[in-house]
Amino acid sequence: MSQFLGAAPLSVEVSSFRAPFDATDADLIIHTSDDAKFAVHKIFLAVASPLLKRFLLSGSSSPCPPFEGLVLKCDGDHAIIKLEEDAQTTERVLQYCYPFSNPVFSNLNDVQAVLEMMRKFGMKGLMNRVKGSLVQQAFLDEQPLRVFAIAYRYGLEDEARIAAKYTVRQPFFTPYVEELEHIPASVYHRLLQYHRKCSVAACSLTADFSWFPGFASRWVWFQCDDCVHHPLSWPLSDGKIYEVNAWFIEFMERARNALRERPCSKVVTDPFLIAECLEASSGCLTCRPAAFLDLSVFIGEHFTLEIEKAIDTVELDIPF
Repeated sequence: MSQFLGAAPLSVEVSSFRAPFDATDADLIIHTSDDAKFAVHKIFLAVASPLLKRFLLSGSSSPCPPFEGLVLKCDGDHAIIKLEEDAQTTERVLQYCYPFSNPVFSNLNDVQAVLEMMRKFGMKGLMNRVKGSLVQQAFLDEQPLRVFAIAYRYGLEDEARIAAKYTVRQPFFTPYVEELEHIPASVYHRLLQYHRKCSVAACSLTADFSWFPGFASRWVWFQCDDCVHHPLSWPLSDGKIYEVNAWFIEFMERARNALRERPCSKVVTDPFLIAECLEASSGCLTCRPAAFLDLSVFIGEHFTLEIEKAIDTVELDIPF
């Protein structure tokens, strides 16, 4: 199996079996590419993988066609197989095969290595147990494009759709990730289309105030007559048209620019974006005492929610 970039080097004890896979009544010895050894029971592997079941129970010493290079040998009461995978990946896959608790993953390279080994040996049922580890919050927040590509590669549709929503929290063009090599260009193109459609949906909220709540006219940027008003007037959900303070429209325009690049609610809560707005309003004696509270309510209880609603209406048009 190909090695993934960033995989941590292992320090392996080559003179003994790897606990807890060191049972004295084991009937199969697994040798990994880095010379670790696992004493296991065939039955657990046979249940996890129909392909391995046919291979292990056939008793043949010839290579099995689905697993090029994998040879079953016999040494007394034990069968022996040599794997291309390393000890860390093999041990984690074995943990899923046995009735043990699922392993904990700290990086995507390890998740991907386990999924690849399971795919190779036809362990579809076990892959469904790994997918929760793929969409850990830390992975989604920091590397959503990698999560998406891995999920798509291994046919994990729900996880790919979850990751796609997190990709819009990053700029339209993100740095290259190696996992893109394993998905079609058409899929990546459609993901970029999804990002653009989310941008359009989110930005539309900054130019149409009809979604504002019914009491919106009480917010200070509609009430104050001392500030410079924007040249245009804006209709609200109550059917009336209101003049709006220029500083609020400037905030919405800056929000639109941010949403165009990263269409997600998080960008409009940026303290720098809000600070610019409050600074502009601080020159007015009427707006100064009310702007912070009104803007906090507007952003925290309404704007962010509407952005997420708008994004949820956008369909990820990718076949799985």
